[in-house]
Amino acid sequence: MFDEKAQLHTLEGVAAASIMLLVIIYAIDATSMTPLTASTSSVHVEAELRAMGQDIFNILDYAEPNYSSKLKMDITSWDGKEYIWSGANYTVKGTTNVTGNFTNITELLNATLVKQGTAHNLDVTFLSRKPDNTTYPVKIPIIFNGDPSNNAVIVSRKIVLQNSDFNVNYTGPIEDIDLSSNFYNILDIKLTLWRM
Repeated sequence: MFDEKAQLHTLEGVAAASIMLLVIIYAIDATSMTPLTASTSSVHVEAELRAMGQDIFNILDYAEPNYSSKLKMDITSWDGKEYIWSGANYTVKGTTNVTGNFTNITELLNATLVKQGTAHNLDVTFLSRKPDNTTYPVKIPIIFNGDPSNNAVIVSRKIVLQNSDFNVNYTGPIEDIDLSSNFYNILDIKLTLWRM
């Protein structure tokens, strides 16, 4: 017995297999097979940086009852100068003087961010009073290491300062906005992190 339709069935099978193979190739090319492609790797890095920044603030802002945190101590002793990373340590911008009153923050940033090659800026925003008694925000850089990249992450911490937090000889830029009470000012400290 001889089947004349066998060649037709064979051609249909080859055509169907070719179409299936082309669909599989197209599907593989159209979708990502790895979890760290260019689009998802930046999200992964940003999540790591955000967690690291929050951990840094958690460590710095921790304090036992009746004690000030390391973050508050450094901020209340800050002289208003801007610091940069010189490659070996934090120095006052425009000089070779090593920081002396910002040791808690700079030691932790040096031990974590600098050792991992993570660029960072630290800014503080606080309220200032105009002569007409209205307040406005003032932003001052504390540590500046360049302009952040497009995938930079900003982590912030708010600190409420009381008159009792300051030394009587304080001459820094943060001003007392309420002379009638113990409230001194409220700060928003921002840490900007990015990979170079």
